[in-house]
Amino acid sequence: EEAAAAADKPMVTDPTTGKMVTAPEYGGTFTYAYRLFAENTDPSIAGGWVGFQLSGVNEQLVQGDWGLPREEFGFTGNYVPTSFFRGNLAESWEQPDNRTFIVKIKPDIHWHDKAPMNGRELTADDVAWAYSRHSGLLDWKPEYTEALFGLPWESIEPTDKYTVVFKLTEPRLGMVRAILAENTAFVLPREVIEQHGDYTDWRNVVGTGPFMLTEHVEEVSMTRTRNPNYHGFDEKYPENRLPYVDEVKALFMAEEATRLAAMRTGQIDILHRFGATTINKVEVVNRLLGTNPDIQVGTYFQRALQVSGLNIRKPPFDDIRVRRAMQMALDRDAINDSYYSGFAQRNPSGYFGDASGPVYTPFDEWPKELQDAYSYNPEKAEQLLDEAGYPRGADGVRFEVSYDHRDLIDLGYVEIAAGYWKEIGVEVKISIHDTGSWVPRRIDGLYDMTTGDQAWDQDFSKLFGWYGSLVEGRENHLVEYLGGVPDPTLIRLYHAFNAATEESEQIRIAKEFDLYALSQHFQVFGFKAPKYQVAQPWVKGWNGESFLQDQGDVQVFARLWLDRDLKAEMGF
Repeated sequence: EEAAAAADKPMVTDPTTGKMVTAPEYGGTFTYAYRLFAENTDPSIAGGWVGFQLSGVNEQLVQGDWGLPREEFGFTGNYVPTSFFRGNLAESWEQPDNRTFIVKIKPDIHWHDKAPMNGRELTADDVAWAYSRHSGLLDWKPEYTEALFGLPWESIEPTDKYTVVFKLTEPRLGMVRAILAENTAFVLPREVIEQHGDYTDWRNVVGTGPFMLTEHVEEVSMTRTRNPNYHGFDEKYPENRLPYVDEVKALFMAEEATRLAAMRTGQIDILHRFGATTINKVEVVNRLLGTNPDIQVGTYFQRALQVSGLNIRKPPFDDIRVRRAMQMALDRDAINDSYYSGFAQRNPSGYFGDASGPVYTPFDEWPKELQDAYSYNPEKAEQLLDEAGYPRGADGVRFEVSYDHRDLIDLGYVEIAAGYWKEIGVEVKISIHDTGSWVPRRIDGLYDMTTGDQAWDQDFSKLFGWYGSLVEGRENHLVEYLGGVPDPTLIRLYHAFNAATEESEQIRIAKEFDLYALSQHFQVFGFKAPKYQVAQPWVKGWNGESFLQDQGDVQVFARLWLDRDLKAEMGF
């Protein structure tokens, strides 16, 4: 009877793919695994990682358009272009001049029915106050700042019940993206923060989103419960109010073996980018499909995490010849074919990924000298080390360095790379650190080599700001990411970028920044490799999507539904 019930369900066409799928239905608990969460729920203190708790609860002004044809944009990367946004809390927006941005808030959006907000309507006053707090315009100054804090603000003011006007003292080409897409820019409840002094306690969280945060037991579970009065409707099926599921349950699972066992037994519905539980290796996916052949698989590209940072503040990496030798020692083609089954990005990339728009420079457009410096040439690598004054000793070793490996990142690649470095006489001793110990060691320069990243698929205005930020009160990302020493050329280009008044000039400067940074070999580029998200066959409406905006993953979950009859039919 259950099998018949599952088979006889009405079908609909997914307008974004043209595929047939069982019709949306309400109810059930959607369960995912997670291994990361922020130390608290205040984005101006803990940063964008609060999305692990706030996503789907507090909302942002816009998000990616779920109704877009997937052949036009698949939502499977780390970046949603501004042109693919649609309003969430915002109904519309415009930029009448290069210092002004105006946002119209949708009427009839209500806060959750929870004290002290008690379901009252969201207004422009709420949005203006929240953005003023994020931007440092109140007496209280944020501890964690991103692009909003760095903008030269004149004012953020409501001009009527549903209109907010953002004004800068001087033009910034990145202002629109910062206002619309900054990953810390959740609209937070003023009454809660004024009552408690901050937004750090999850018990005080009140939002406007499809779910309410009703439980959080650290390193055990998180529960989001359906908001019955949510303002949003499914972009694919506009007659359907969201969300479809009654509850989103997160189960803390630090170990991949535990997560895979939970997928095999139907304990969880998805392993997703959200919570950092994607699968890194194709052979692991294939083993899962061997036991559960109906599992849905989606690929996800974020950035190149298989990158090794070099501390240029001290020997041996203060010598560019040594840094170049470390790059030339790696046979990327052999590693890609053997370790990544050929699925990783074949050529190295710069600091801007191939989805970053016009600032991305493909490898075949690099200057010939730079292409050679990023190509496998162990003989040249050994020659450079000899010239730098690091001959092989009697045991064949030139020098020994430590490698701080961040435990969230794939260790296998680093071990393979260490084998190649050993072939040119460099002994690399790997030590594994959790995030809590890895971050301060990186910032304080207590490493020789360390986990890095590169090839970000991100809006170039924001990304350039990350690497060049010299804003008072936050870590200098030029130092943190690019070797530990502020480079005068990069600082000059950063300031020129911010002073540019034409986007074409910004693009030119960003490309120059990228190629110059590559020429200095601050990091050893490894791979931009796919990660894999997997979902149970009874999860419907999913086509491999990762998120609708940075930290907007639960907005995806709100648009998925469960075929509970199929799940029962399969014995789960």
